[in-house]
Amino acid sequence: MIKLELIVPVQAEQCIALLKRMPKGHPVRPIVEKDLRVWLKGYYGELNVAYHLSFLPEDEYYIFHGLRLKDKKAFQMDLLLVSAKFALIIEVKNISGKLKFKKGSDLMTRELNNLEEGMDNPIQQVKRHHLQFNNWLKYHQFKGIPVERLVVISKTSTIIETTPDNLHIFQTLIYAESLMDKMRELETKYTKPRITKKVLSQLSDTLLKEHHISIPDVLQKYNLSQSDIKPGVQCPNCRSFKMKYISASWRCDECHFTSKRAHLSAIKDYFLILNPTITRKQLAEFLQIEPVKARHLLFSLKFPSSGTKRGTKYYLPKNCILCPLNENDMKKGEFFT
Repeated sequence: MIKLELIVPVQAEQCIALLKRMPKGHPVRPIVEKDLRVWLKGYYGELNVAYHLSFLPEDEYYIFHGLRLKDKKAFQMDLLLVSAKFALIIEVKNISGKLKFKKGSDLMTRELNNLEEGMDNPIQQVKRHHLQFNNWLKYHQFKGIPVERLVVISKTSTIIETTPDNLHIFQTLIYAESLMDKMRELETKYTKPRITKKVLSQLSDTLLKEHHISIPDVLQKYNLSQSDIKPGVQCPNCRSFKMKYISASWRCDECHFTSKRAHLSAIKDYFLILNPTITRKQLAEFLQIEPVKARHLLFSLKFPSSGTKRGTKYYLPKNCILCPLNENDMKKGEFFT
């Protein structure tokens, strides 16, 4: 049973929002495009792994995609599977080329197109998540649950290479096509329930309660300012920023398309790029409408808020991303130069 759905990473959503609203010739644009391709590649790798997991019996496993918890520091697991018998942390990698692992090294080397580069070792990464998740379980008083860990390479075209004295890595490093075989191996290892169904349900509820999406500061990351970001509402039809709010509806001066919800994507862009909170005045300036209309829109969205009158600040509900992207949206590729 899927408890936390796989979604497009927040960082990819941020890159897309930036590319929509940055000038075509901005010097930072190629960097953002490169980062977006990396985030989307990781997402598609997780989609591939999710396909293999779809063969698991729904009544035995709870599946969490992108679960972000906090130990001493926050950590995010690509995949967490929890059953009454064991839990499994999975780190998914969608990397092309040849991956070389050296015994005792915290680095992995990737060889592609006759070039080599050092990369973070995903085996070390999943080890850290394993330690942090065990600490989390202990803190929340969930005892007796054995926790396993895996690194899953999403494509069989990726070559994995290591030395003869380091072959033990293949106990925790597999291809996605071998995932169901590994699950059967774990089911053979753990034959008896370690927790009751009631405790399993309590654990699931606590995981969802403690999960929190983080929205990084992309202006700081890319050394941008608000002046680099184009305001306004983008037309869903022709992609121009010539929409005007008239009689509770948005109308595009370019193609004459009308929409009552076009502002939602713009408000999402604001939260993704500029600020975790928004005031009536800030919304009016960003959507380029009168403050009284901004007040009406904010009232209709029923966002959580703090403060009073004109100083009221509104923010997204916990773990909410307005109008999240779907796979078809991303395939259009309109955000690339």
